[in-house]
Amino acid sequence: MFYMLDDTTAKKRWLDIDDYLDHYGFRSQYGTTFRWFNGSIFVDAPPEPFEIKLRPLEVDHPDHGPLIPSYYDDTIVLMRDDLIEAMVTFGVDNLDTYAVNLTDPDDGTVYTNYKAVNIIGVVAAADMKKSTATVHNNIPLVDVSFDKLVINEEKVQDLLLFRLAENLMTILMNEHLRNYLLEKGFDDIKYYPLDEVATP
Repeated sequence: MFYMLDDTTAKKRWLDIDDYLDHYGFRSQYGTTFRWFNGSIFVDAPPEPFEIKLRPLEVDHPDHGPLIPSYYDDTIVLMRDDLIEAMVTFGVDNLDTYAVNLTDPDDGTVYTNYKAVNIIGVVAAADMKKSTATVHNNIPLVDVSFDKLVINEEKVQDLLLFRLAENLMTILMNEHLRNYLLEKGFDDIKYYPLDEVATP
């Protein structure tokens, strides 16, 4: 069984993605676009550390809170060091990590215990006959929208964590890894059973 990963739904500090894109994305004057969704090693090494900011805390905003979670997935995947360590201890071996300075603009604190993570490995694992999906441009890859996603586990083999080739925004995790992370206290991540969610 597999679970889809997502940010916590609890109130939290949000990443300033606009600032990130200005420096490292398609809006960058340096042209340094790092495609975190491809599941492959970067051809050119990114500059380290990545300078990433939190958005200012808005105390009256319904989605804002003081929590800085162990996992972010918003254009760029950020994982706290202890989460990465737990995954590696369990056997995950496809995390390409880069140093990050995560700055809180409210008080100037710089967190250095996060990494930008490129998850290596894309698997065309969807059972398209059993899934319910909208295929765009008649190509069942990259941006398929699933109302129901069924995985062909034979295609996954022993991978614990990977991107789904049919929808590159979707990160899937093996059930045993998910259970291990919960045992270790990583409950500030959403692990969605595939029968409860639809992909973008």
